[in-house]
Order: sequence, then structure tokens, then C-alpha cells
Amino acid sequence: MNANAITKDMGKALDRLSGVGRNLWLAGVGAVAEVTEAGRDTFDRLVERGKPVEEKQRQLVQKVAGRATQTVREAGKLVQDTVEYESRGVLRRLNVMTREDVKVLSSRLNSLSKKVDEAVERRQAPAGVIEIAGPEGETAAIVVQETPTAAAHARKASAPRTKKATR
Repeated sequence: MNANAITKDMGKALDRLSGVGRNLWLAGVGAVAEVTEAGRDTFDRLVERGKPVEEKQRQLVQKVAGRATQTVREAGKLVQDTVEYESRGVLRRLNVMTREDVKVLSSRLNSLSKKVDEAVERRQAPAGVIEIAGPEGETAAIVVQETPTAAAHARKASAPRTKKATR
């Protein structure tokens, strides 16, 4: 074979090889384009399918969180009630007064204090005319030795009394 023929055959082979390489290149580029386009469609489809699932998951999480919150509240109330009950028992065993005991005792002391004050006033009442009113409204007078200051005190003591406001 001659050199020209060989060069021609080699040129044709290179053209064919170049054409095949170009076709392979274009097939690769086409495959990338196809995958990219299909990938976007697949991605969009997956996003749409994920939206309802996300909402269901959110509702489930809210439901579980609500039950957990309620359980914690109930447990806190139980602990508080238990501590109050047990502390009352400990105070009773130690013979310590409770808040209610102090209120009752304070009320009794106030009542006793009023009665003592009234008794002291009666004992310190000055000499003079003292009027006493009975339950039906009749009055009786008791006459005692009178001095000028005793008469003033007697008038003051016999004046109608108003109830003092309790504290």
C-alpha cells in the first residue's frame, strides 16, 4: 500500500473515531440533562409527598407533648399534695401548731381580751348613779357616793356603748 492510501485510511479512521467520541460525549451530556430534568421532577414530587407527612408528624408531636405536659402537671400536683400531707403529719408528731391552730388561738385571745377589758372598765367605774338596762328595756338605777370626778366618769360609763370593730 502506498503512503497516501494509508494516510487516507488513517484519516477516515480518525474521522470515524472522532465522530464516535463526539457521539459518546453528546450521549453523556444528554444523560446528564435527562438525569437533571428527571431529578428535578423527582425532587418536586418528593416535596409534595412529604408535606402531608410533615403535618401528620407535627400533629403527633403536639399530641405527645400535650400528654407529657399534662402528666408532668399531674405529677407535680401529686408531689405537692404528698409533701403537704406528710409535713402536716410531721408537725403534728412534733406537736407544732399549724396555721389553722394559730388562727383559732388568735380569735380566742381576742375574745378573751375584750372580756377582760370590759371587766376592768366595770371595776374602775367611778362612784355615782349607774343605770342598768334589763333585757326588756326597763332600767334600774344604783346610787353610790358621788364626787365631782366620779359623776363625770359615771355619766361617761352609762352612755350607750357601740360595738368596737374587731381586728
